[in-house]
Amino acid sequence: MTGSAGLADARRAALARTSRVVTTTGLSAVAVVFALLAWQRRWITDDALIIVRVVRQILAGAGPVFNAGERAEPHTSTLWTWLVAGAADVTQADVARIAVALGGALSVLGLVVAMDATRRWVRGRGETAPLVPCAALVMLGMFPFWDFATSGLETGLTTFWLAACWWLLVVLRLRPREPATGDAVGGPRGPLIVAAVFGLGPLVRPELAVASAGFLAGGYALTRPRRRAALALAGAAIALPLGYEIARAGYYGTLVPLPALVKSASGTEWVRGVRYVWHFVHPYTLWVPGAVLVTLFGIALARRAWSGGDRIVVAVPIAIGLVLILYTVRVGGDFMHARMLLAPTFILVAPALVIPLRRATAPALAIVAGWALVTASSVRGYPGFSWYGDWDERASYVRFTGDNHPLDTRSFLQADPATASYRAARDAGLPPQLIWDGNGARVPLGPEIHAPVVVAAGRLGTAGAVVPLDGLVADLLGLANPLGARITRTHPGRTGHEKQLPWAWLLAEFADPALTDQPFDPATTPDAIRAARHALTCGALAELRAATRDPLSIARFWANLTGAIERTRLVIPADPIAAERAFCPPP
Repeated sequence: MTGSAGLADARRAALARTSRVVTTTGLSAVAVVFALLAWQRRWITDDALIIVRVVRQILAGAGPVFNAGERAEPHTSTLWTWLVAGAADVTQADVARIAVALGGALSVLGLVVAMDATRRWVRGRGETAPLVPCAALVMLGMFPFWDFATSGLETGLTTFWLAACWWLLVVLRLRPREPATGDAVGGPRGPLIVAAVFGLGPLVRPELAVASAGFLAGGYALTRPRRRAALALAGAAIALPLGYEIARAGYYGTLVPLPALVKSASGTEWVRGVRYVWHFVHPYTLWVPGAVLVTLFGIALARRAWSGGDRIVVAVPIAIGLVLILYTVRVGGDFMHARMLLAPTFILVAPALVIPLRRATAPALAIVAGWALVTASSVRGYPGFSWYGDWDERASYVRFTGDNHPLDTRSFLQADPATASYRAARDAGLPPQLIWDGNGARVPLGPEIHAPVVVAAGRLGTAGAVVPLDGLVADLLGLANPLGARITRTHPGRTGHEKQLPWAWLLAEFADPALTDQPFDPATTPDAIRAARHALTCGALAELRAATRDPLSIARFWANLTGAIERTRLVIPADPIAAERAFCPPP
């Protein structure tokens, strides 16, 4: 009997070793392949160059702004901007390359952390079979996941934060409470740290406040802290986001970053949003792995495979993913193909990133693996659906720069007409110029503008690379323009580009008042320029300029803070003559 028991123990130990080896090999292979795919598609987008200029201004001492002397918040992810700034300050390396490398590293690390969390959760339920990647293969099968891993945007940080929250949620499920304190993680301070991490969502991206709420609700349901402890945890969760919101309102004079105002994130564009999701699902036949995962989910429910706590662990990421998808549909998606659906998809499938390898699951795994292989090898680009839809952002900038891997500002500068025009004006010793990045046209600046150059830009990031830090970029699309972000829509239907500032406003603000012949827009009349110049001195428009341009004193901070709600709600007629009537009372 003793010998038989020993043989059985040895056999179980051997099976356990085999299971660990297969699991580790599978997860490692997915991480390595994803890293290679992300490296193969490495690049930086123009929108990330916006963040690069903000970071350069921070390092130069001008603060988190795009133009020195104007407090505008053109970056959506606060945490990403400061993370890149910190890395750039420590390494003294090129900011653009830091953004690319850091984003790629966080994307890969996020996938690793999320798979490990799922592995821990499955093992915690007593599963001994080898665990193999399943839903993780979705990230290998779809090129948008590879593209935005190294785009220089906050996608890598988003992936890593969602993965860390998923990992912590699993830990809360698996670790028993300490009998003396009721704490579930790491002693008396552990729960506070977990709550603080869960609460970071709005600083990663504003809409991730939804994810923060979901993880906090799940953590509460798993741990059931006492009332006093729950209040302390809530305080830890909201401390940083609330503190930054106060700082934002006092510094910038508004409650949200300018991209939220530009894109009218509080509005609804259901039809456009549904189309955006369809463009995400259809090219990749995403319903194939989707159907497999839904089937596995249904089987688990039918077999009652999850206890009460496990149901919470499953429900939280699924609920977060679905709500984020609904939000994306509501706001109309984005002009970048697939970008806004990557994070919801990643967290939605988190409970199935890895699954046990058994006879019953083998067909599902084979289908998902086959789909990933076919899709990854056959769908390497996205044609887009015109300016009014979404398009392949990476492919467009590869074409624009002529560089298969545009990683820093040099590739963009070589392709931008404003660069040559600015250098020509500088080399010719001409007075300060207002230059359009569309064709390099230029006119003299007004005498009150104390800057070496002003570039009116559609590609804001590229212009930010062209213009020196003491120069100005006049943003045509409002991302870095407090006025342009608040105008009424001029081009409805152009996703993310519906507010294009009329030239009358730019000429009124920057051009020499003696100008009689301007090369930008023949339809812009002298009356429109005069009306714009007058409107900028009246009422709420004058106060908006003061809020963003006056020196930041204690009094100015308080005025910005107390008036932030009104400025956030402010809507400015795009037509200067209508704006003059609205903001300048008749004498």
